[in-house]
Amino acid sequence: MAPRQTMLIKAEAEDGEMIECEVVSTVERESSFQKSAPIINPRLAGFFGFLNLIPGFGTFLAAHTLLCGQTCSYSSPVKGYFAGLLTAFLQMLTSVVIIGWFWSLW
Repeated sequence: MAPRQTMLIKAEAEDGEMIECEVVSTVERESSFQKSAPIINPRLAGFFGFLNLIPGFGTFLAAHTLLCGQTCSYSSPVKGYFAGLLTAFLQMLTSVVIIGWFWSLW
């Protein structure tokens, strides 16, 4: 069994007593760009990451896997496809100022 996650909360009372509470759940929010990333085999993901040495190229090809049956965090693969194409285009566009190149490798 995993260890319990707890946090201390300062009470609103005048004495400022600390109360220990258990963390029941957490929610991690994904950006639109992160949602568009296809859920693929780690080896294929590494290959697309290598192709991103040319800014946006691996992202562009990975977006096309959504049309071939892969899934993403979006409810519709088509929405993820167009978000992936936008991501690849922005990586290529901003690579001129180096930002897109780092973004494509991240």
